[in-house]
Amino acid sequence: MFAAKKRFSGLLLMLAIIMILAACSSGTGSSATEQTTAGSESTTGSTEKNTNSSDATRIYKSLSGDVEIPAEPKRIVTDMYVSDLLALGVKPVGSIQYYLENPFYADQVEGIENIGDRGAVSLEKVVALDPDLIITYSDKAEEIESYQKIAPTVVIPYGTFTNVEDEIRGFGDLMNKSEEAEAWLKTYDERIEAARAKVKSVIKPEETFSILEVSDKSYYGYGDNFGRGGQAVYRALELAPLEITKKELMGDTQWKEISREVVGDYAGDHIFLTVGENNKNYQGDSIWQSLPAVKNNQVYELLEDRYWYFDPIAIQAQAEEFADMIVERAQQNRK
Repeated sequence: MFAAKKRFSGLLLMLAIIMILAACSSGTGSSATEQTTAGSESTTGSTEKNTNSSDATRIYKSLSGDVEIPAEPKRIVTDMYVSDLLALGVKPVGSIQYYLENPFYADQVEGIENIGDRGAVSLEKVVALDPDLIITYSDKAEEIESYQKIAPTVVIPYGTFTNVEDEIRGFGDLMNKSEEAEAWLKTYDERIEAARAKVKSVIKPEETFSILEVSDKSYYGYGDNFGRGGQAVYRALELAPLEITKKELMGDTQWKEISREVVGDYAGDHIFLTVGENNKNYQGDSIWQSLPAVKNNQVYELLEDRYWYFDPIAIQAQAEEFADMIVERAQQNRK
């Protein structure tokens, strides 16, 4: 009986030891598991943070309402706003052919896919580019709705911005790149100021400038916000327009057809004349030949394909080109 009790007590002792060892082993294992889990949670939290960062969104207050857009969009498709993005150091993944052909930033568009042309955008190409943001000037509800089904879409209507400063700062806000916007504008101001100084060295303040375009049967006059160099001439270089230009072409109306008989009313001391391939070296009729600007060799021809553009990069370059044209012509006329 005693031997049996002794054996039973021994078994109980062994069992107790086994349980204690098991508990210690379990505790150690639990601690290791907790450390691994904690480390895993830390890594996962960091990944989620990074993921959340890349997937983070913000609300952009557009003219058409609030739009939830990526905080840092990576794959942008735009129709006409290539220049504004490039100025901020952002290269879109797709745009339309017309704006990819802009000669003033032709060296920067490599790798940007063609999505069609004005009025003929291929939605299939847009979808294939997998954009995370679309920026459009379209005013067509159906087209905008189609874009919105592909990616967050910001609508910036044509004519929203009336000067380079507001435009670049507006895109700086949209892209969350205000510092880059101010840096670009600083360079812009310096280059434009240098161009103005060139012009002032050869042009008197009272000399007037007109922007005309020749067609088969008439002319067209342009203001300060409709291409043909208007932004560069009147806004950047601050050259003086005629009073009739200020009255008729520098408000909501930016262009008008002008009959050949009255073109003299719209012709300043200097004329920037937009021409096509079919009417280069324009000679005009007797009325045209009688204009002071023509007689004084102060007509500067602008090829339409180059000077229809009026984005910030184009305006900067056009202002510099116009300044050089004016100085060169003034030097020629003095000989």
